[in-house]
Amino acid sequence: MTYLIGIAGGSGSGKGTIAELMEKHLTTWGVKTFVLSADDCYKDLSYMDKAERDNLCFNPEFNFDHPKSVDFDKLLGYVTNLKNGRAFEMPRYDFTEHSYGEQKVDVPGSLDVAIVEGIYTLYSGTEIGNGLLSTYDHKIFVITTPEIAQNRRIRRDVSERGRELGHVLKHLDATVIPMHRKFIYPTAVSADDVIDWRVDETQGADAVKKQLIGIARQKAFSVYERVRGPLLSELRLEDVMINGIG
Repeated sequence: MTYLIGIAGGSGSGKGTIAELMEKHLTTWGVKTFVLSADDCYKDLSYMDKAERDNLCFNPEFNFDHPKSVDFDKLLGYVTNLKNGRAFEMPRYDFTEHSYGEQKVDVPGSLDVAIVEGIYTLYSGTEIGNGLLSTYDHKIFVITTPEIAQNRRIRRDVSERGRELGHVLKHLDATVIPMHRKFIYPTAVSADDVIDWRVDETQGADAVKKQLIGIARQKAFSVYERVRGPLLSELRLEDVMINGIG
């Protein structure tokens, strides 16, 4: 069985970056690892015209930060395949069109570790119940300052998804922040481990990278010990002397 990790957090929190850095560390150490993004489990809205799809961003009852926008059956199917070591193919979600494009991803089988990251990775609402939570071996929730998260979200939506700045700012106020408070942040209570990272962005990109790499290395090392065993022999109590403790 694959050792399965769920990483959740708000949009722009750094969960995807931490997942990818953990994967790099584990792969370097000889652990066969794969990261699956829950972003590829949104509902296909190609039946709607583009104007309707864009307007959904501002609809508090059905927007891309609301659990109704996620195909939880698809996500649970992928997670179950990962857990059971099955190879499978999955389509990439195209956020510029709000539908699935031609690009496919081949997910290898017989993994040592699989990491699933996304805003609703630790969600347990009526749509999914405890289906996801009961499958993970370890659950992580990532937090950072709202300013860092929002700046990351703005840069991503403008540069990668072709959104106009005014559209992104309106989207943040109308749905992203309210959905985070109502649905996403509460899932932190299900996490085994909460990563709360904060850095002064005025120090530059290298400072941010250095901190995230350090966090990911620490988390990856703990995973390595779970799947490969301790790197060092276990210390015996009788061999340890601590001042003030008999």
